[in-house]
Amino acid sequence: MAQALSDIGEAMALTDRVAIVTGGSRGIGRAIALRFARDGAKVAVNCARDRDQAADVARRIRKGGGAAIVIQADVSERAGAGRLVDETIAAFGRVDILVSDTGAIAGEPFIGSIGEDWASSYLRASLYGFLNTCRAVLPHMIGRRYGRIVAIGPIIAGKYDFGRDRTSLRAASKGGVVAALRPVAAEVAEFGVTVNAVSPGGIAAGAMEGIGEERGPAVMAMIPMRRYGKPEEIAAAAAFLASEGAGYITGQTLRVNGGMAMG
Repeated sequence: MAQALSDIGEAMALTDRVAIVTGGSRGIGRAIALRFARDGAKVAVNCARDRDQAADVARRIRKGGGAAIVIQADVSERAGAGRLVDETIAAFGRVDILVSDTGAIAGEPFIGSIGEDWASSYLRASLYGFLNTCRAVLPHMIGRRYGRIVAIGPIIAGKYDFGRDRTSLRAASKGGVVAALRPVAAEVAEFGVTVNAVSPGGIAAGAMEGIGEERGPAVMAMIPMRRYGKPEEIAAAAAFLASEGAGYITGQTLRVNGGMAMG
């Protein structure tokens, strides 16, 4: 029994793996970066703007005995995504894991929105960020015949009425990520690369922090567990999908939402 438990622990560990976490300076991305480091990974903490916050995450990792670097790069642009991958390889020698957690968190009504801003505010931040980083890292992973890609795609991509929230534009961008991962997963599966998503719902971070008193009760009513989730609970799911134990899982979305997806 002890040996079996030890084997399970080794399968779930990320010892000596190299991970890129986009959006790693705050919220769920921050929790993922810290969890991966705790599980033994070397972490490249990516941010587009919040370098001080990203540096704080890296300091916490190093204080705990881990290895981390900060790479400020806008992955909504192909050049930024390419530089992120190149600098990670220069620092750590390779990339084993990519976690894509970029995206706009603000909400606005679809009626009255300005079409010219859709791409810059939502599609580039979420969908382009995912596609650009995948495109940049996949040749490297395919060459090594190993890789784990985990996208963070919130439940709003599949729930039409998120507590009377204004989520149409954000849902479109994140929905594109969830829709793209299966074809990408099928294309690279034979090379030992898996592509999956974690779909959070009602997490006490990011957009949920500013949901306000008016919409808060409506969101809570949709959660059978009657509580918001923790960023660390999303990090645990991402760590599983990035581990050896998830090596035969690809093209899937793991819903971590306290039961919101049931109805």
